[in-house]
Parts: sequence; C-alpha cells; structure tokens
Amino acid sequence: MSFCVNCGNKLTEGAKFCTNCGATVTPFKRESQTQRTTVYDGEIHKCPNCGELLDAFTSRCPACGYELRGAKATGSVQQFYFDINHATSVEQKTTLIRNFPIPNTKEDIMEFMILAASNFNADSYISEQGQEKELPEAWLAKFEQSYQKASLLFRHDPDFAKIQELYDNGRETIDDAVDKKKTKTQIGLILRNIAVCIGVIVLIAAVFVDRTGGNASMIELIGYIVLIASAATLAKREASMIDFAVGAASGLFTLLVSVFLDNGSMALLGGGIILIIIAVNYFKSIGKKQ
Repeated sequence: MSFCVNCGNKLTEGAKFCTNCGATVTPFKRESQTQRTTVYDGEIHKCPNCGELLDAFTSRCPACGYELRGAKATGSVQQFYFDINHATSVEQKTTLIRNFPIPNTKEDIMEFMILAASNFNADSYISEQGQEKELPEAWLAKFEQSYQKASLLFRHDPDFAKIQELYDNGRETIDDAVDKKKTKTQIGLILRNIAVCIGVIVLIAAVFVDRTGGNASMIELIGYIVLIASAATLAKREASMIDFAVGAASGLFTLLVSVFLDNGSMALLGGGIILIIIAVNYFKSIGKKQ
C-alpha cells in the first residue's frame, strides 16, 4: 500500500494521480512512500515535580503549584555579567545588551531590571552623539522588555507587586534624570548664546559710534573677538543645530555691519572668519555622529 506524499491519502495500485488532492504520483515517490511514518518535532516540557505538561511561559505548575526555576537562565545572567564587564568597546556592549535573552525567573528578571536601571545614563541618552546614545538606549529598551516579560509571566503572581514597584521606581528615576538633562540643555543653550548677543550688541554700538563721527575700531574689534570665540567653541561643546544656526546668523550679521561702517573691511574679514569656523565645526560634528 502506498500513500500520497502531498496529503497522505492511500493510493490505489497503478494510480497516476491522488484521488484526494490531485497530486501527480511518480514511480520514485510511490516506492519511497510505501510506509507512512510520523515525525515528532520540538520539545515537550513537563513539571519536574509531578510530570504535568506545561504550556509556554508557565512559571508555576498548574497541577501541583511547583515554581519553575530555570538553571539555564541563571547561568545566562552570570555569563552576561562576565561578557559585559570584559567588552572592550561601546559597540560590543550595545550588541551584548540588545541580544541578551530575558530570563524566565522572577529573581533573575528583577536583578536584570535593577542592573539596567542603574546603568542607564541620562546624559548620554540625551546626547546627539551616535554610539554614546546607543548604549543607554539599549539599557532602556531591555529594562522595558524585562518588565513586559514579567507582566506576561507573573501578572497574577503575588510577587508581581515587587516587580511593579521596581519598575515604577526605576522609571521615575530615569524620567527625572532625563527631565533634568533636558532642562540643563535648554539653560545651557540660552547661556551659550548670550555671548553671541553681547557680540551683536557691541557691533551695533560700534556702528552708532562710527556713524556719529567717533572712532569705533576698538569697539568693533571687541565685537569680532567675542563672536569668533563663540563660533570656535561650537565643536567642543557638542553644539546643537540651534547653536550652529545662531552662529551662522551672527556671521551674516557681521557681514551686514560692514555696509554701515565707513571702513567695513574689518567687518567683512570678521564675518568671513565666523562663517568659515561655523562651517568647519558643523561638518566636524556630522563626522562625529556618523
């Protein structure tokens, strides 16, 4: 007796097509399918205490209440500690964090959540620099993933309240750090550009003195020095796009000032220097991000 290799239907002797599904029957396939076999794939998980079959994501045996603890998961956390401490680059650490499988036991999940929350760096997270931002992003993503898995496994477990408290405290700490960093960044942006405002005011005063017949050369020089110095520090202070825009505007303003001065050559030179410095620092910042 032969069977169809497509649907398993019994074939009559000499049949060229399966009467059930219409598949073509070839001599080779007929000879190779003279006996129907059953193939088992995958693994069956049973409770080590009572032998009850366990569904996926089961943390406690439904028959005897035995709490399932994975030795492999504990070993994987220990190995993760070792690997992350011996990683030699930010890229290696980021890869290890993102690829680490969240364990299945409450203790290991809580321990990993504490680890992720404590290693989250808000300063780097807010930074616009490439790899410096990737590492805290990886920790934060894994912190959230740990909580989601704990919710799936232990939502109705009495101990889930501890996990929820740990998540809330960690999330509050992370959010506070991020908010403080954002506030610090905004204040820093204002303070950094005060120098630009001072330089612009000095140049306006120089134009006023020059137009009234006075000697404004020293006032002009002070204004150019302030604006050039501000532009020169853009790369060092990891400037944002607003910083570069303000710097470029100050350079254009300096060029415009030359029109209102009796001798605008110094203003043209100063404005050109400012714009060149802004452009160089901007392309440097792009290179760092890449």
